Amino acid sequence: MKYFLTILFVVTINLFFSQNNLRVFSGHGELFTVTAFDSIQNQVAQTNVLIQSIYEDTLHIKIEFEDKTKFESGVYLFEKGRPAKNKEFNYRISRENGKLKLSYAGYFEIKKLPDPLVPEKPIVDTTTKYKNKRLGHFCELKDDRPIYFNNIPKDGNCIAGMPAEYLNYTNLLMVKVQVDDDKYLIAENICRNNCLTVEQLNFILKYIDFEIEKLKIIKIAFFNLSDRINKKELEKAFRFESSINELNAFFITAVDPKTQSKIICKTPSTVEEIKAFEGKLSIYSNDTQRIDAFKKLYSEFCYSKDQVLIILKLFIHDREKLDAAKMLYYKCVEKEKFLDISEIFSYNETISALKDFIEKQKD
Repeated sequence: MKYFLTILFVVTINLFFSQNNLRVFSGHGELFTVTAFDSIQNQVAQTNVLIQSIYEDTLHIKIEFEDKTKFESGVYLFEKGRPAKNKEFNYRISRENGKLKLSYAGYFEIKKLPDPLVPEKPIVDTTTKYKNKRLGHFCELKDDRPIYFNNIPKDGNCIAGMPAEYLNYTNLLMVKVQVDDDKYLIAENICRNNCLTVEQLNFILKYIDFEIEKLKIIKIAFFNLSDRINKKELEKAFRFESSINELNAFFITAVDPKTQSKIICKTPSTVEEIKAFEGKLSIYSNDTQRIDAFKKLYSEFCYSKDQVLIILKLFIHDREKLDAAKMLYYKCVEKEKFLDISEIFSYNETISALKDFIEKQKD
């Protein structure tokens, strides 16, 4: 009996400590629900879902996107081919050619929060260890997260690339992250906030694995390039001919939003015209498709501040809202009130980026 209780205790303890978590996130910002253990894990569709307390090495999940498309897949929770304990696994999902693509994106150890969460009096003063740091004028690290400075000249014209040490800072940030989405976010912020040479952009693109993501980064960085005459050198970042063809197609049609419109807006378009434009954007199921359609159509209209808000409300994420807002600024007849649209954003960082953008247009 004594041995039986001992074995039972060991098995119970092992079971308790062998649980793992699974985080599933969308590579394209699509909303979805996940079904596991015969129950829906998130009643409201999200772009990022965490499933906790998984005791098996494999898990069968069902994914349903907002457009009612459903997929099923098995997920493996192994650490270098062996059963894992107390790990959180990350998997990236995307849809390609009508099929679900599930990509392993790393794992990390689950650590319990300290109890009590905030000690009454710390034994060791850790103030210096966690003090915020600045990397030149490149960014400021707050709670280990980079807050980027906008280094683009006030006239918006880039005549030289960013300082060489900024690429060193880029490397420091990239080696700290493991998930592809985090690397993309770093690259995106660098390209939005700095002038670049083609050589520097190619260096940044080496950190991005997926060619579709590389194309997105180039489209963001293109008008911040100081030597667009060397744009053909960007072909070196791609392996597939289809990607190179899309890159060259972009070069042909790319127009700086500051100079895109030949119409000088003095009065806003009619309610009916904006409503028709809104209807054309509403048919798309995600921000990626919607922003592409927006770029093709927005310059046909002029906007009041309230009409800008109507259009921005169609977008889900701050990233696309900010992109659209910057383009709409040049077509808005109430530029002095443009900052009033800040209410549409979810994050203070986005509002700060918009303020900085508007200030640069005034000078």
